[in-house]
Amino acid sequence: MQHVVPNHDPVSRRHVLQILSALGITGVTADALATRAAPTVAPASLRAAAALLGGTFDEGRLTVAEAAVQRNLDQLQVVRELDLPDHLEPAVVFHARRP
Repeated sequence: MQHVVPNHDPVSRRHVLQILSALGITGVTADALATRAAPTVAPASLRAAAALLGGTFDEGRLTVAEAAVQRNLDQLQVVRELDLPDHLEPAVVFHARRP
């Protein structure tokens, strides 16, 4: 008997859209369903990351770190959802000035 090891890797938005497309779900409906699959941060992931760096988090710091990382993921999701046309070229020069 062969043992199957479950895959605990998160599913990306691209994979969700590929699966939905294979099922015949496309367009606005597929986009709405894929948006619901936004990435989240698990405390276990933060503990594992700290262990890789040779450190640990106490519960208070873990809560603060989880909120900060989730906020960063949410901000990146906003950037990913920007609807930019394909013909738009990247900026050659960037000047960070306050208006």
